[in-house]
Amino acid sequence: MGFPALGIDLLSNSAALTAAACLYTSNIAWTVLYDMIYAHMDIKDDAKAGIKSIALKHDADTKKVLTGLAAAQIALLTTAGVVAGAGPAFFVGSCGGAAVALGIMIKRVNLKSVQNCWWWFVNGCWITGGVISTGLAADYIIRLRNSTPKKVKPTQV
Repeated sequence: MGFPALGIDLLSNSAALTAAACLYTSNIAWTVLYDMIYAHMDIKDDAKAGIKSIALKHDADTKKVLTGLAAAQIALLTTAGVVAGAGPAFFVGSCGGAAVALGIMIKRVNLKSVQNCWWWFVNGCWITGGVISTGLAADYIIRLRNSTPKKVKPTQV
């Protein structure tokens, strides 16, 4: 995590540490979610080879597991935003956008189709990552505009 490069000491700033931990854990949930979709591309080969993959372990209830991972990701992302003092653009754009993107992906992915799993694995990360990044950027721009001092025109005496 790049917090030290930004001049933020996580050990002396408990809010920053909590936000960083939530953000990091949110990314773990997201990674496992995408890996589980990817793992379904090899599920037949895994079964033949005796590999105990996450896809085989949860084959009967994969979409429930994906939904749980998505809920965890969004909850952790939201918690990071609350702790960091993020604004409405973050919560609507990043958290809301990610919830919608992940919900659509989980509903539409055909776990029995290698091509469909590949499409969602490749494109789903860009869609979800894109809405999270857009929400973060919007929040930053709004904060920047609100904190920029307004220039005052000099008056003539």
